[in-house]
Amino acid sequence: MREHKRFSFERLEVYQVARQVLASVLRDRARFRGMPGEVAPQLERALVSVVLNIAEGAGRFTLADQRRHYQIACGSATEAAACLDIAGLHGLAVEPLLADLQRVVAMLLALVRR
Repeated sequence: MREHKRFSFERLEVYQVARQVLASVLRDRARFRGMPGEVAPQLERALVSVVLNIAEGAGRFTLADQRRHYQIACGSATEAAACLDIAGLHGLAVEPLLADLQRVVAMLLALVRR
């Protein structure tokens, strides 16, 4: 049998790390509930945006289109980081997720600057 051909975005380290952060938040969804406002659902929306914009950027043909989607993903990653910061103010341990998001932002900035 033929091995599954992966999409180009799946091979990107930035996609893999962003996806892992999203998976962690979804797996531990219950611990983020109970924060004021819409912080928990906003965190999920921002992380979904990061993952989807990385994938869409990888599928674009021009460098300008790619950069635009990576910039949007970067903005969503910093939004997610702010949500996690708020979660931290509520006593949740979020440092590993914040560290991963810092890594995602750094990789996205490198993709935008190339």
